[in-house]
Amino acid sequence: MWQSIPFSLNISTANKPLAIFRCVNEWNISNIGAVPFQIIELGPGTGTLAYDMLRILKSFPQIGNTVSLHLVERSSELARQQAKKLGIEAIDQTWITGAGKGTVEGAVDGPVDGAGDVLHYQTGISQFGIPVYWYQRIQDIPKGAPAFIVANEFFDALPIHKLQMTDGKLREVLVDVTEDDSRLRFVIAPNETAAVRLVPKESRKRQHLELSVEAGVVLNDIADRVTDHGGGALIIDYGHDGTKTDTFRAFQHHKVLDPLHEPGQADVTADVDFSLLRQMLRPKAISYGPITQSTFLFNMAFEQRFNALMKACKSDEEQDRLAAACDVLINPAKMGGQFFVFAVFGWKRGRLGPVTGGFQ
Repeated sequence: MWQSIPFSLNISTANKPLAIFRCVNEWNISNIGAVPFQIIELGPGTGTLAYDMLRILKSFPQIGNTVSLHLVERSSELARQQAKKLGIEAIDQTWITGAGKGTVEGAVDGPVDGAGDVLHYQTGISQFGIPVYWYQRIQDIPKGAPAFIVANEFFDALPIHKLQMTDGKLREVLVDVTEDDSRLRFVIAPNETAAVRLVPKESRKRQHLELSVEAGVVLNDIADRVTDHGGGALIIDYGHDGTKTDTFRAFQHHKVLDPLHEPGQADVTADVDFSLLRQMLRPKAISYGPITQSTFLFNMAFEQRFNALMKACKSDEEQDRLAAACDVLINPAKMGGQFFVFAVFGWKRGRLGPVTGGFQ
């Protein structure tokens, strides 16, 4: 398989094309053949990963015209940028009214739900000849076909509930204002809130955790898809396996700030707690990982890829830049140890043999 893949000199995104290599590997194992299947990306950003996935898919002639790309993107401006990146010249925009399943202004061919309502808000044909659809939520993507789902730095952007053990009881950390109304502050809820009741049983004795209810909704949809229709999901994000406590923070101009300082003026984030993701998936689906990005890349023959790229360099300076970029990706003290990879499959997948593709 590797011989048929054109190498790219952009090693800073080398982990991203590997995601689609893994999808193709699972496509082969699942013996889907000519059955139409979906590639779903959650939070496509600038569209670079989507572009790489379509470019690589076209190098597999056996896949043919059976694939479609489905992007979950809430920003209409980013959706337009992604369409441009994918070389879509004629964009068909059909904006959804109501709560995402209401009346559609204008007719458009493409995925519909059981009631006949079109749930995507933008569609077009990429420069690779593969149809692309945009949605506000993963729940709006039609089911019924095998789906290979990729979420690269998606879950860390979802809202969280902060919880901590107080006097032997798990309580939610809320945001309040100081007595003089001069600034925001954290306070402990005096009673049990709804978020506490949603904590998986295995984590109810933890001293501190950060629970994303929205992540649970997305995972539930993923589990339903891969269990009922086949496929799998690959989640790449920075996080931990239940070992960290308070990771909620803000970034502004590349500096870490108090998340309550100047709210709305900085980007807020929290590390993904993969142990909670795993617990929320049970018993609906099988999960593998998390493993570090470094381990995943080496398991996916990253070393051979890097050596081929080094040979393709035309100068010592180019090799130095390549080596430096590689160090960022695989060094355990850098992205290699900060980012983790997590996979989700339906229970039927276990009958097809061991899951490899980075997790051997």
